[in-house]
Amino acid sequence: MQTTIQDSEYLRKLLLSLDGKFAGGYSELSGEYDYGDFTLAIDHVPDDVVRQPVRFRARMAIETARFPRDVFNTPSREIGARDFLLRSFATASGRFATSGPGPKGSRILMDRPGPEILETSALVVGNGVVEVRFTAEMPLRRDRVHGPAAVDFLLTTIPKVVRTTLSFKNLDGEGLADWIEANEDADAARGMLAERGLVAFIADGSVLTGTKSRELRLGAPAPVSFRAPDELAVTLDLPNSGTVRGLGIPRGITLITGAGNQGKSTLLRALELGVYNHIPGDGRELVVALGDAVGVRVEEGRRAENVDISPFFVTTERFDSQRFSTRSASMSTSQAANFMEAIEIGTSLFLIDEDTSAAELMDRDARMQDLIRDETVTTFVDILPETRDRLNISTVIVASSGDYLDIADTVILMDGFQPRVVTGEARRIVENRPSGRKHEVKVPPFVQVRVPLGHSLEPEKAGPHERFRSGGR
Repeated sequence: MQTTIQDSEYLRKLLLSLDGKFAGGYSELSGEYDYGDFTLAIDHVPDDVVRQPVRFRARMAIETARFPRDVFNTPSREIGARDFLLRSFATASGRFATSGPGPKGSRILMDRPGPEILETSALVVGNGVVEVRFTAEMPLRRDRVHGPAAVDFLLTTIPKVVRTTLSFKNLDGEGLADWIEANEDADAARGMLAERGLVAFIADGSVLTGTKSRELRLGAPAPVSFRAPDELAVTLDLPNSGTVRGLGIPRGITLITGAGNQGKSTLLRALELGVYNHIPGDGRELVVALGDAVGVRVEEGRRAENVDISPFFVTTERFDSQRFSTRSASMSTSQAANFMEAIEIGTSLFLIDEDTSAAELMDRDARMQDLIRDETVTTFVDILPETRDRLNISTVIVASSGDYLDIADTVILMDGFQPRVVTGEARRIVENRPSGRKHEVKVPPFVQVRVPLGHSLEPEKAGPHERFRSGGR
């Protein structure tokens, strides 16, 4: 049955008629209302309006909004534009918010995105319309409907926010263009990696910490502008930025090393976030990694269900490493499970930092090999060459153990947050000072196929008194 769309004057009269009623009276608002240039849908009014917000949607025809044709003409440009409009809506919601004494409520609620550009369902484009979805706290006085304040909120505040952000003439056109072009360039750069034999790219001038990071706000040293060493410098021709020079990290095993506090982990963290595009001005707009890259780290306490971690751990009478299951994994087993699950989902790039890794998985040198003859754990030093050669999976790893010089195809030394290529020097050291370490592989890594049981994903409660509780964020 088609819903009847009422006009805004009808909504005004309805709100005034609800004045003084209990908060539940807001339930009469459910429906759609025509504001002339846009439509406001009140989709859901909760039973407890005092504690829960109301769900809204505002729709404006693209023809009415008068967006240029090229704003939404490709997926990359559309996602950039939607992200900009969403941020504009969140900003305008705060700018037009009611303040000062009076009834509580009258507040638009929307998550404010971080520095990454992400596809979201909070603002969508399709069927000739732009639609923004949000929630709002309704005006209340002593837990009763405050009619006049509700009229002002729904007929003045919300329309101001919608028209400011969905109508092109009211937007920052240059800002919108910057967002679209930044997203388009990052997508283009990421799309060029595989054909160039690269797993990641960092443009000259990038700020690996991001210009708005928490560390900078806490008074860390001024950000350093990144500069690629000539040995690994490549240029990419991008649709908006033109020819861009930067560091190209090749396929294979890349070791990131150096003294303490020189930017090793900062570099790796930037690469982990390189699977996402970043907003203009962030500093990491052209720090990109393969889209299927996975950061593999310790996740102590996680659950594991029938994960084959036998490449890392030998099966014993008390420990089945081929079908490893636990409610609370240890540091080493959690990281091993994360590693094997990344292989299952088809990653082509591991990102590993010794600071967030289990010590017993990082290395066991020649002396410890001689001392402990029956070790049941295989380390990354032995596993990573196997995943490279057998499964064609590359790795970028931050490590300080000299044993990684034996397996690295590329060695980058971070010095003052700047990279230096020391691959040749590392190979001379390996030749002149062999470690004496023996290569250990008990079970080669392989791709396992697991299928979740349907009933394990059932979201319904077993009974009316059952409660779901989260263990953390």
